[in-house]
Amino acid sequence: MVWAPQPPQLIHNARMIIVGYEADRTALEEVLPTGLSPHANNTIQMNMYEIEADQSSGFGGFSLTYLTVEVDGHDSLAGDGTVAIPGRFFAYYWNSSPRVIAYAREGAGIPAMPGVRTGTVDHGVLTSSLVVEGQEVIQLTASVTDNPAGHLGGHLNYYAHRQIPQPFGGFASLSELIELPLPFTVDLFEASIDSLKFSFPEGHPAGRLTPVSPLNITSLLYGDVTFTYSMGRVIRDYLEEDAAL
Repeated sequence: MVWAPQPPQLIHNARMIIVGYEADRTALEEVLPTGLSPHANNTIQMNMYEIEADQSSGFGGFSLTYLTVEVDGHDSLAGDGTVAIPGRFFAYYWNSSPRVIAYAREGAGIPAMPGVRTGTVDHGVLTSSLVVEGQEVIQLTASVTDNPAGHLGGHLNYYAHRQIPQPFGGFASLSELIELPLPFTVDLFEASIDSLKFSFPEGHPAGRLTPVSPLNITSLLYGDVTFTYSMGRVIRDYLEEDAAL
């Protein structure tokens, strides 16, 4: 059994690249649980980063990539309440650490799976890749700098569908919509996206969330982020609702 630390957990100064890109709306609708709808911007927020052990309170070092769907009606606020940020539903989440995978799955229902993100910067060009089961499935290139672009702080509302099946199969013993409000601060740097490519094997469900063509980048954050993996709270119990029908 993999040991997982207690929530909440702190991540300090993780150099992240978070890319918002437009995806097919039908694919977004299909991945969301009952009660959540895609935001009108049809945006996926993809985050890629890696940290050393001394940047976390109990996770150790790890690398991460996730795909979240921006959802309607669940905005959070940043920038002293002046910046509205749509809520984000965890559609896919890959992590190199069994400890973090256990924490994410058991504590919040995040669909965490093994995967390794690597990132290198050469002459101002960041190449960031996700490898799953030995195959590179996402590659991003970006022009990055250390030129300051401001500071931002606030909250992000994340959502996950926590599901636990009955041991004998066929039915769920737990089916809940979890909300995870994450406080954060970020020191921003100037950057721009050069390319974003998905190459999942044919039939892989994450391939449905590939960017539209031509690529439409809706947002970009490149910076050093400090945040908490907060404790989740149940905002909807699907089994209770079904029993009441």
